[in-house]
Amino acid sequence: MLEILSKPILVSGSSVGPLEVHYAADAAQTGWNEKCFDYIKRFEQTVCETLGVKYAVATPSCTAALHLSLLTIGVKAGDEVILPDSTWVATANAVSYTGATPVFVDACQDDWTMDPDAVERAITPRTKAIIPVHLYGHPCKMDRLNAIAKAHGLYVIEDAAQSMGSLYHGRHTGSLGDMACFSFHGSKIVVMGEGGVFTTSDENLYNRAKFLADVAKHPTKRFFNDEVGYKFRLSNLQAAFGTAQMERLEEIVAKKRRIFQWYREELGGVEGLEWNPELPDTRNNYWMVTPVLDERWEYDAAWLLAELDRRAVSGRPFFYRITDFPMYAQFRREQTPVARRLHERGLNLPCGAELTHEEVKYVCAHLRNILTGGEVSKPITGWLARRERFLRERAGFPGVEFINPDFRAMDCEISLVKPEELTEGLLERLHGELGFQRLFIRESGGESTAIGRLESLGFVERQRIPMVRAEGRPEPMELFRQPYADVQGYDVILMKAF
Repeated sequence: MLEILSKPILVSGSSVGPLEVHYAADAAQTGWNEKCFDYIKRFEQTVCETLGVKYAVATPSCTAALHLSLLTIGVKAGDEVILPDSTWVATANAVSYTGATPVFVDACQDDWTMDPDAVERAITPRTKAIIPVHLYGHPCKMDRLNAIAKAHGLYVIEDAAQSMGSLYHGRHTGSLGDMACFSFHGSKIVVMGEGGVFTTSDENLYNRAKFLADVAKHPTKRFFNDEVGYKFRLSNLQAAFGTAQMERLEEIVAKKRRIFQWYREELGGVEGLEWNPELPDTRNNYWMVTPVLDERWEYDAAWLLAELDRRAVSGRPFFYRITDFPMYAQFRREQTPVARRLHERGLNLPCGAELTHEEVKYVCAHLRNILTGGEVSKPITGWLARRERFLRERAGFPGVEFINPDFRAMDCEISLVKPEELTEGLLERLHGELGFQRLFIRESGGESTAIGRLESLGFVERQRIPMVRAEGRPEPMELFRQPYADVQGYDVILMKAF
């Protein structure tokens, strides 16, 4: 077997930078009282401007947004809602919350999304809405689905949980139906830990959704309600983080598309793999890099995922068919063979937004080895090799604490149990044996003797970290720091006292 990493490569991951920290810190410090909705309003406005829609309502999750959409149009027991069998369970759960009946249809082979022909077959006098899911970021065939819905007087609710930044005929998903819902879960393209948003360009739908999402407050009587409402609200802190992510959307989508291209290049010579589709005049955000094994391979995706797990590669199965779950099996009206095949033979590979080329090469080397027996002499390269070296050798430095080492730039903050043991010899070992190029030491309180000793060992001042006191805590806390970042300058606060 090829060399195996000591730490697994995770299947998903976000891209978070100084902008998110700045907005979140600002919301934590100032976003209260009369400013308690400022970032929520800004987030909703940013979503509208990005997608080209008129209205947005921030929600605590995409599931809540889907539920809200159905409530907005009065879906209830006795109604039917058509959705794909190949999706995450939340799509179906939202329908179940209303008491309506979910009607599941198969996927198209060419783009893995809802089959319009199956939708037409599934329509009955009880059908109220269609929920197309832009699966793994690829847009559905919205022209056909909208035409079908219009012909039958149905609403179209886009489940765009996975497709922020994807385009259909030059337009963003989320702007293509009557309503749409997005997810900002930590695994998605843009994140806020948990969160969602409802979008529409219909004023009546917006007003109804806004009313229901805010506990159905009476418009003129404070604390009076005359119907059941829902607390589908997002916090200002989450909205601040989400605003920064939305402002970086194109940057993050570019990262995801680059990662997908790396996989295609590295595995270009391996036959029998079908990759995420991207039909003409669409842009796939490639939320998940998803190969599907064709029938020439005797094993299925579950076996391959187990093999990758043994090699420190974290993957995920393609979504189960919803009708494979016991609570939804009774709702299968026709067979869904495409959805079944995709689950059995498809898998998600690691593709977090900050995944590096070295990590992709490692995954691909092991995947190629599993599938074809092909080997490379060194699957662990670049910063991954430097991290492995560190993990092997750090036991030789028992008195040193390594704080957030950066193996790409080879920066590391260190702290010593016994500061007097810091010597030129130890510093040379940290450089020579572990390969660190820059070492950082934090000296609390700026004590001159300690700083003088560090300067005698070649350290120079890099940053000053503002410290603040919090009531009830004996020790001051740092306001903010980025220990490895290049300082661009300092703002100066001037004061005159009288």
